[in-house]
Amino acid sequence: MASSIAWGITGAGAFLRESIDAVKKLLLRGYRVTAFVSRAGESVLKIYGFKNELEEALKGPYPTGIIYESSEPPSYPSTGRLYTGVYRAVVVSPASMNTIGKIVHGIADSLVSNLAMHAVKARIPIYILPVDAYVVKSAIPVLINRELCSRCGECLAALICPTRALKQHPYYRVEIDLDKCNRCYKCLEACPHGAIKFDVEIVVNPVPYYLEVIKRLEYIPGVKLLHSPMEVLEVID
Repeated sequence: MASSIAWGITGAGAFLRESIDAVKKLLLRGYRVTAFVSRAGESVLKIYGFKNELEEALKGPYPTGIIYESSEPPSYPSTGRLYTGVYRAVVVSPASMNTIGKIVHGIADSLVSNLAMHAVKARIPIYILPVDAYVVKSAIPVLINRELCSRCGECLAALICPTRALKQHPYYRVEIDLDKCNRCYKCLEACPHGAIKFDVEIVVNPVPYYLEVIKRLEYIPGVKLLHSPMEVLEVID
């Protein structure tokens, strides 16, 4: 049990792919991993098409598995495991600025911030990858080019969408509900003007104010900052 890792996933798209890859490598090395996934993290996993992949990877003996905040009572009883010697370390990657702010101020009102606060009290090492600390390449899951989209009177992509993720809109022509999108890509074939794009790469730069908040993590006992998810493989071994 002492070779088990508690891995918190929050609602950040940057480093998400790399975090899942790091979890898989830990499993290959014989570690058991529990993913503690925030509500926003669950949504982002689905939006990027990673939710099923993570669920398939984390099938195994206790405590391997996924704990979704959406399935937990408000007191987050699953984090009580931290006092039973189950986990040798806690990882939060990717860590959104929302979760960082809560941890810095000792707020434990979400699954992942609660996990971190109990790790501090249980004196379990915590490794955090704050996505807003670095220049990162991320991706917008689905982007609609409004100039191209405006050419159509009726959206053919919305008509063919099997989950009704795309809907006609009186002013925007069409809008998308990312929680309903299953990335079937039928809209790409249906749109005659190529107005819909998936996984559009963007670059996000650090903000000085956020960097000052992130720096305060270093004053919390047991917390160490990561530069990449794969760094976990080095610091845990």
